[in-house]
Amino acid sequence: MRLKFGVISYAHPHALRYAPAIAGGRFTELVAVSGDGPNSDVAQAEAKKYGARFYRSYEELLRDDEVEAVYIASESFRHAGMAIRAMEEGKHVLLEKPIALSLREADEVIRTARRAGVKLMLPFNPRFTEPLRKAKELLDAGEIGPLEYVHAISENVKPPIFIQGLDMSWFLDKSRAGGGGFMDTAPHGVDSLIWLTGRAPKRVYADIGSKVYGFPVDDIGTAILEFDDVLAVLTAGWGNPKGYSYGIEMKYYLVGREGFLDVRTAYPDFTVYQDRAEKIYWDRPDVRGIVESFARAVLNDEPVPIDGETGKLNLAVILAAYESSERKRPVTVKLR
Repeated sequence: MRLKFGVISYAHPHALRYAPAIAGGRFTELVAVSGDGPNSDVAQAEAKKYGARFYRSYEELLRDDEVEAVYIASESFRHAGMAIRAMEEGKHVLLEKPIALSLREADEVIRTARRAGVKLMLPFNPRFTEPLRKAKELLDAGEIGPLEYVHAISENVKPPIFIQGLDMSWFLDKSRAGGGGFMDTAPHGVDSLIWLTGRAPKRVYADIGSKVYGFPVDDIGTAILEFDDVLAVLTAGWGNPKGYSYGIEMKYYLVGREGFLDVRTAYPDFTVYQDRAEKIYWDRPDVRGIVESFARAVLNDEPVPIDGETGKLNLAVILAAYESSERKRPVTVKLR
């Protein structure tokens, strides 16, 4: 049995990774694509590539009775509205982060999923990478004793506007993106810290700003997250220049009372040296794992690994970090 998927929008570049994972998945089939927002031409070409039906708008796609689930990769400000409409039509939703741009919207997304009786999942990649899965196993087994401190770089990437062939200009519009580089990449790091520690952060102190490129939105930020008995430092954003060999960087230093875990890279790679050095990722098990775990949850009527409440907590931490940076003081994480 396969879950029949629609991909809504190619505004976010992640759609280029999720579409092939869905089309070639063990439990999934890509049957429809919509061209909402930027890169509609790319969406149409991708639909043809995978033999899927193309719709100009997601509302048209939602009327396709064959579509059972959707992956939403629109601009961030449209996440909540699109997810709510999809769930009202009885579709299961794999929703690109953030879940919404406000906690009020996040609550409405969660309530709609419950009312409609459908699955809602957020795709936070780091917890689906092999090195972090192994680190989680070692932590849970007590191999390094009680965890005391974490330093994470997750994720540092090149600014999306550097991607050739795609219109990524919306990332520089706060009203559409909700923020800049920190809003774009820090949710992955925040989720991984919550998952690795098994705790929710209580307070956040952050410095976020336009520090590298002079963009009208922030490009990078650093946050100190206080858990009950763990201190974590997270750096995330668009910190990698055009010529840097890594397109994406994820590093974790996990310090326990009896040991230390050093995760240098979350993805298997090799380096090509020619006119410049370039890191090539030869496998991305995270995207495949996300799609498969979501499909299994739907097909077997099981809980998803990253639900709406987890997405809301993640958003609350990100919003607290921005508030802290603006006020220049620590801020308590609020879920209401």
